[in-house]
Amino acid sequence: MKIETKIDEAFKNTFLLPREKTVTQFLIDVLSSKYKFREDDKKIEVISLYYYASSPLSFLFALPNYEYYSPDKTIQMAELHLKEHSFEDYSSTDVQELCKKVLNENNIDYSAYLDEDNQLDYAHYWENQFGLESDFLMNCWRNAKEQTQSKMIGFLESSDGAGGVFDMDNGFDFPFDVDMDEYLRSHGFVIEKEA
Repeated sequence: MKIETKIDEAFKNTFLLPREKTVTQFLIDVLSSKYKFREDDKKIEVISLYYYASSPLSFLFALPNYEYYSPDKTIQMAELHLKEHSFEDYSSTDVQELCKKVLNENNIDYSAYLDEDNQLDYAHYWENQFGLESDFLMNCWRNAKEQTQSKMIGFLESSDGAGGVFDMDNGFDFPFDVDMDEYLRSHGFVIEKEA
């Protein structure tokens, strides 16, 4: 087994799997309308799930997708702060320590990747963290949809807008050069935009 795969497994087991039930339950609550996004009864068919850019699994929030729904009519944002569920945020230092542990367990010399402060720069051999986190969020979304039988469409975005947009139902990047309405129509969804 490649060392990268071993780090992936350790990362999933240490940071992702313990959070799975809590994140999935939050998404079930979003999909089953526990949160009242608006005062009127307009059905929300497209939602945006945002993760906090600098720490994707510390804070998540969901809103009606503003391509389709007027931001002025939103009265509530669905929020999940994982600290409120007894999960400490994990930092790059925590991830670095996890990498060192896996490297040590596999007798791999990583001295070449230490900087002058003895900090490990794991970008040289492991860059899967964001991919694992976004896959995890999309998997929780799919599980929540399965449990609720919701037809809601979801897009995953970073809070700073820099991470791109993911189609959570199909698991791939939303193309930057395509209009969202055009994209959804091409997948057989016709959703009326709010004027």
